Amino acid sequence: MGFGSRLAEERKRLGLKQAEFAALVGTDVPKQSLYENDRRELRADYLARLADAKVDVVYVLTGQRMEGTWLSESASELLNAYLCLPEDLQRSLVALCSGLREHVLQGTQRTLHTPTQGYRAGNGS
Repeated sequence: MGFGSRLAEERKRLGLKQAEFAALVGTDVPKQSLYENDRRELRADYLARLADAKVDVVYVLTGQRMEGTWLSESASELLNAYLCLPEDLQRSLVALCSGLREHVLQGTQRTLHTPTQGYRAGNGS
């Protein structure tokens, strides 16, 4: 994945359309499109404006997130996918992961269903 794809990911993480993002960082849509398609080199003044817009410039340049410990490739992919989701889906995903974590912490069983008492198929219980 090139810097342009990572730049587009960051723009989506911020919840901005290309035109909104271009205006925020002081460029126009055609130039922004060239950046996001790896067809225009990143310049220092543009990178500074990206940083001002809360873009993770280190990630755009290197593929490694700026803060915290370096993530594994799979963890980074998961985080990138999460960050591109709308807020409501992010909340749902966090709830799902929290539920899975609690299930794993409760015991060693690997099933996702809970035991029921007295249930038999077809007896209406």
